[in-house]
Amino acid sequence: MDLNSIMKEIVIIDGHTDIPRDVYLRESKGEKDVFMSKHYKELRDAGVNIVFANIFTKTFPEAALKEALLQIEKALKVTKENEDVILIKSKKDLDDVLTNNKLGLVLSLEGFEPLGNSPELLNIFYELGIRAGMLTWNYTNAFASGADVMNGQLSEKGISAINIMNSLGILIDVSHLNEQGFWDIVKHNKNKPIIASHSNARALFNHSRNLTDEQIKAIAESGGVVGAVSYFSKVDENDLNKIRTDDDNTETIHDYIKHIEYLVNLVGYDHVSFGFDFNMYLGDFGVAGLENASKIKDVIQLLLERNHKLEDVKKIAGGNLIRVLYDILE
Repeated sequence: MDLNSIMKEIVIIDGHTDIPRDVYLRESKGEKDVFMSKHYKELRDAGVNIVFANIFTKTFPEAALKEALLQIEKALKVTKENEDVILIKSKKDLDDVLTNNKLGLVLSLEGFEPLGNSPELLNIFYELGIRAGMLTWNYTNAFASGADVMNGQLSEKGISAINIMNSLGILIDVSHLNEQGFWDIVKHNKNKPIIASHSNARALFNHSRNLTDEQIKAIAESGGVVGAVSYFSKVDENDLNKIRTDDDNTETIHDYIKHIEYLVNLVGYDHVSFGFDFNMYLGDFGVAGLENASKIKDVIQLLLERNHKLEDVKKIAGGNLIRVLYDILE
């Protein structure tokens, strides 16, 4: 079977995009219909079925709420005006996307700065369509401490947020969280899958954004997945067992494949997914060979060429996140 035929069989989910932020920033400067003109065709041409679309404000709480709401408003406008784009809020919506080959958006909060000091606002964000969330980005807020902070457990408000997420059906995402906060989530999470939407193996690249083997195993034990990310993926070229510690922006698609294989070897095919974090549209550098969604097919091809079975590649490409979504959604 040729690659084009294989791609038609595979459901592809990108567990992390910052598309809402790009749409907000561009349209704030006067551009029109940015999602459909800049992102929709690329995703569809690449065979992407679902993206986790992150509401990422990168600002202080005082301004974050307004910006988050504006990003959500633009996402809702896209789904209202385009029948082919569905906001996934329920199992029924997920069925619609998969059955009718539409493009699904799963809205996620990347950092709870928009909540200020009020975890109860999660109830409002849930009504607006949020179905996943990270308590923090790389820094400290009222709920937790991020990957750039060595020490810091979940606050009482952070624990309250976890309880609300569990009760509503908002998927807990631990990417960007520091390690102390991670283990607090494992402790307080109530029999729900946890994901790391865009994180790699610290055993290959000792970066604070990556996960230890113990963390990866804990995510798998929850029934969740680790979404391999293109960034923070550089592996030593001559010795796979030599831990990489410097971040020099020289990652390639082949480094990315090595992280996927490490994760698979550690916890199996059922607990690994894609979390590409394509970010060139926000001005970041592009990982060589993984600059945008059009390169996803090359990841699929490399995995198959390296003797991973098609049924297992299907799990990584989208099947595992579909399982998690069905577990979380009402």
